[in-house]
Amino acid sequence: MSTEPDRLLSPDEVAERLGIKVRTAREWCRTGVLPAVKVGQRGLLRVKESDLNAYIDGLPSASQP
Repeated sequence: MSTEPDRLLSPDEVAERLGIKVRTAREWCRTGVLPAVKVGQRGLLRVKESDLNAYIDGLPSASQP
């Protein structure tokens, strides 16, 4: 078990990992498609890396009929 804290990813990093537009990543964070937290006084959206990995793991495989 890792003792390192979960890395928080910006919508830009999420978009890059998923191959989507940053605007889409932000919308998914706001609507709950991806679990996100707001940090700091400006309420910047961040996604835990483990949550993003779980989302990716739950996506259907392209090889499935």
